[in-house]
Amino acid sequence: MKRLLLIIGLMGLVSLSVLGQKKRELTTPVSVNYALPKIGYDIVVTMECVEAVPGPFRKYAMQQLGVQPEIMMPGEEWTIKNIRFVPKALPDTKAMYTLNAAGEYNSITVNVTPEGFLAGLGSGATNNSHDGKMVYVPDKEAADADIDYVRFGLRSTQKEVLDSNFTEMEVEGEIRRVWDPIERHVLKEEKDYVSEITEDLFAIRKKRLELLTNGTATAEALKALDKLEQDYMSLFMGKKVRSKVVRTFTFVPEKADEAVVLFRFSAEDGITAKNNVSAQPYIVELRNLLVRKQDAPQKESARPVPSLFYREPATADIYLLKGKEVLMTVSGVIPQLGVIKQFPLDVINNEGIALEFYPLYGSLKSVIKK
Repeated sequence: MKRLLLIIGLMGLVSLSVLGQKKRELTTPVSVNYALPKIGYDIVVTMECVEAVPGPFRKYAMQQLGVQPEIMMPGEEWTIKNIRFVPKALPDTKAMYTLNAAGEYNSITVNVTPEGFLAGLGSGATNNSHDGKMVYVPDKEAADADIDYVRFGLRSTQKEVLDSNFTEMEVEGEIRRVWDPIERHVLKEEKDYVSEITEDLFAIRKKRLELLTNGTATAEALKALDKLEQDYMSLFMGKKVRSKVVRTFTFVPEKADEAVVLFRFSAEDGITAKNNVSAQPYIVELRNLLVRKQDAPQKESARPVPSLFYREPATADIYLLKGKEVLMTVSGVIPQLGVIKQFPLDVINNEGIALEFYPLYGSLKSVIKK
């Protein structure tokens, strides 16, 4: 009776060597565990939020500058910049196997990835190939145009106030009440800041005109004055602040013709709850599932044949929909919806065969006869 001895070592990612020695009894049971993968997708949604920030002095804009601000109330406007589907392999708990030392074979090498997925058998090479990323990009991303929101501290926050105070004193031989002001300082009020900022704003414009008139204006000086004027104007007119927001969702296909609502989106709130029916749903749907024809079932033998299990994956068209509008479609490999097959170990040993697998899918990549 033949015996098989497995010796575990590192080759490639993780290599497990099965070394056979004839007519030698095993003293320690040895087994190799591995799992077939299933494909899931990290769906990365990149959004841009444009926040409208009203100027603190907007009610003075018409009075001081003769213009009406467009931004009177705070608000947000959201847009989706791109959606990326990033495939990843996950262990399939329904397809986990153990390769036991039972039998006697020539040297067999089992290559397993760090995640426990098959990479090769009877060969020292491993393969870590991954599928390409699926990317939906509706338009080009706009450049950020943030305006710093500041209240300028160029002057003191206090102002001088003269209180009325009368004293009696002799003037030209007569006792009269004479105004004797008392100086004190108090914090400036909003209207004081408005007046100062208005003066500074017109001073900036005057400075620009002087530089242009005298011919001493440089591109750097004009750019700095323009930026300073925009900052001052934002206190009256308001500003828009742009920010990038990234959210990641997970989708694992589980059955044919499956449609899953990933998230709901609105321009006012961005991504909202899935039960918010007033927001637009973004849906992933599997269509046109193709499963290869299964082999005719074999008669069960009295003793199971030591084998290595692998997959013949299914393929399907993966649709990304915005409501009923198709945004993107791509053909994808869905191993968990395919067929599990087995390769007898004695064939590998007797014929000197080396197998390579796609670790991401658990499918056969190549069969090499040495």
